[in-house]
Amino acid sequence: AIVINNVAGAPFAMSGTDNTIVIPAVMISLSDGDALKAAMIEESVNASLDAVDAITPDGDFDSGIITHEYGHGISTRLTGGPANSNCLNNREQMGEGWSDFFGLMLTTDWQTAASTDPRGIGTYVLGQSTEGTGIRTYPYTIDTMVNPFTYADISNAPLNSSGVPSVHYIGSVWCTMLWEMTWSIIAMEGVDPDMYDGDGGNNIAMQLVIDGLKLQPCSPGFVDGRNAILLADELNYGGIHKCAIWNAFARRGLGVNASQGSSNVHNDGVESYAIPSGV
Repeated sequence: AIVINNVAGAPFAMSGTDNTIVIPAVMISLSDGDALKAAMIEESVNASLDAVDAITPDGDFDSGIITHEYGHGISTRLTGGPANSNCLNNREQMGEGWSDFFGLMLTTDWQTAASTDPRGIGTYVLGQSTEGTGIRTYPYTIDTMVNPFTYADISNAPLNSSGVPSVHYIGSVWCTMLWEMTWSIIAMEGVDPDMYDGDGGNNIAMQLVIDGLKLQPCSPGFVDGRNAILLADELNYGGIHKCAIWNAFARRGLGVNASQGSSNVHNDGVESYAIPSGV
């Protein structure tokens, strides 16, 4: 169906809610439509759709961004319990980090992935390769020469005009730690390319993060998030991954002596690179 715009100007994208209508449709401008109708008076007209050489990059076509946004529904509804969706409004909350993590986990080709591969968020919309920096300060990788984030960096989060620190900056530090933890567990358990029904280290890391969301308190800080993941490992797996988890977090400054201070303040934390004795 060719739809002609009834007013001057460029055609626009059409939408609807009736999924039983499956006729392909395209809109053309009023001027093009007038020319088409004039031609149809004189003769039969056949129309065809030509392939477009290039599509303007848009977040709607970026699987990582789509997964990221759905991830907010998970973190806000699991933190503090299913009846409370207002638990991620504090200054040190890590909501953007969990969403980046979900985007990474569900768009990684686990058959070929390596721990030092740089993974950017939003690379498609910026016209970058999948190894580009994307829309964050650094791409995600366990290579500290490429992504040097540690816990102390959240105190450097840019402030908006109201003095609120950037949730994306703080979140990207948290996701860096989760990505570090994922590969630390993979080193123990291996990789399973089946992200949905597999039992590899990548699957275990995803389960620990999900269950950690359920176990952490309302308005969590980084230490709260770390401790919830350790508890999830104890409950789910008898704590067999605690060494991998502690080493991963300690490598990024969230070791056993780290202090988050108040989770409502983003720049009062103290980092630590120590792991518990006996781990």
